[in-house]
Amino acid sequence: MLLPSKMKTSLKQLVKFYLVIFPTCFGAFLVVYFAEKKVSLSIQTRDQTVHCDCNESYTRPDPKETLSICSSDPQDDPLVNPLSKFYSVWYDPPTEKTLTKPEKVKIVFWTDLWNNHLRKKLPKGNRSLCPRFPNCIFSKYRDEIHEADAVIFENSNLPKDYNSSLMPTVRYPHQHSVWLSTECPNYPSINFETYRGVFNWTITYRADSDSLGGWGSLYETYQRLKDEGVDPMKDYTEGKKKLAVWFISKCNTQANRIAYATELVKHMHVDVYGGCGKNDVCAKWKIKCMPKVIRQYKFYLAFENMKCKEYITEKFWRNALENDVVPVVLGANRSDYERLAPPHSFIHVDDFTSPKELANYLKMLDQDKDKYNAYFKWKTTPPKNMPLDEGRWCNLCRELLERCPTKRKVYTDLRTWFEGENLSMCDPKENVKYQELRFVENHFELAHQTN
Repeated sequence: MLLPSKMKTSLKQLVKFYLVIFPTCFGAFLVVYFAEKKVSLSIQTRDQTVHCDCNESYTRPDPKETLSICSSDPQDDPLVNPLSKFYSVWYDPPTEKTLTKPEKVKIVFWTDLWNNHLRKKLPKGNRSLCPRFPNCIFSKYRDEIHEADAVIFENSNLPKDYNSSLMPTVRYPHQHSVWLSTECPNYPSINFETYRGVFNWTITYRADSDSLGGWGSLYETYQRLKDEGVDPMKDYTEGKKKLAVWFISKCNTQANRIAYATELVKHMHVDVYGGCGKNDVCAKWKIKCMPKVIRQYKFYLAFENMKCKEYITEKFWRNALENDVVPVVLGANRSDYERLAPPHSFIHVDDFTSPKELANYLKMLDQDKDKYNAYFKWKTTPPKNMPLDEGRWCNLCRELLERCPTKRKVYTDLRTWFEGENLSMCDPKENVKYQELRFVENHFELAHQTN
């Protein structure tokens, strides 16, 4: 039977629809349908299993109870921040859970902290280390890790090489594995190469950390003064009959500060206490006895163990400023102190051509009440704009409560991020043979000579 040409064309089009077009469209429909369904993925990262509901569909909650959807952080752009090439960042699709503001967060300490010093403060049960955020709970119990929003790993208490048997076996997508270090890069205690891809947040003294963990801050300092009150007419020379004091525990020939101090003590008197000097004043961790000693002096040698970017420790914030003594600083560049410390609150060794010139300046201030008191005028004139830095635990609580909920991050090269390319974050150690020293009768000598 012969069919008209028009009918032949229609039949061909019909066959083409059922055999080609319809299957293609139906297949595309199935892809979209199943893509929108909840798919639970299990991603293997080193020896850890990360459970991730990466494609969960969601209904947007009430805007009053939600966090804003994340936008890219310029600091994650290598063109803006060269250090960002040492970590990876990505954003998960938002879900109802990740867009809802958390009512509380929990932080679990996986490692001990500084010889278990801080963990002893946590009694049985849970409590907050930051009264400002009572809904931020800290726990020392590892079996509560499944509830944790962040897990703390303190650097000095980690095994030198990564050991999966000593680390958590499960990490959830919302959970941050936080590397905490308060020391500078020149004293590493772990093999960074074995920890690649393990940590996704950092707490250090540096401002480019994920959460600020410095030894002190402008904000904390002026908050303390607000609580204590400041007498603008106070004479800060009263009761100070001695010139300079220094508490120091590590004392070796390769430290920058020892080379400088060796020359400085030739031109002025300095009382040295601690493991490097007289050990009979304040034992280690007995910081409550230090103020009564330090307050007898006009100057405190806040000499850091290494010269590193932004490395300003308790020697400056607690030992000097909190005790109304002028800190003489050696460590970070002057520009770091100018940015991070109260204005005209310190004397930097880099302002002098030699230790002798510095000694002469300190002895001049010792005799000039007005010039000495000028180093305390900062107390009555707080800066108009100060970065919000309430201490490492409050900072971490705030970051967890206000964080971008879908942002994911992992440090692929923590060592270079921390030490800098070509070890650029710190000045090199003194190029001399390592030897332990002791300060005896206003000079340094080899430790074994006094034993």
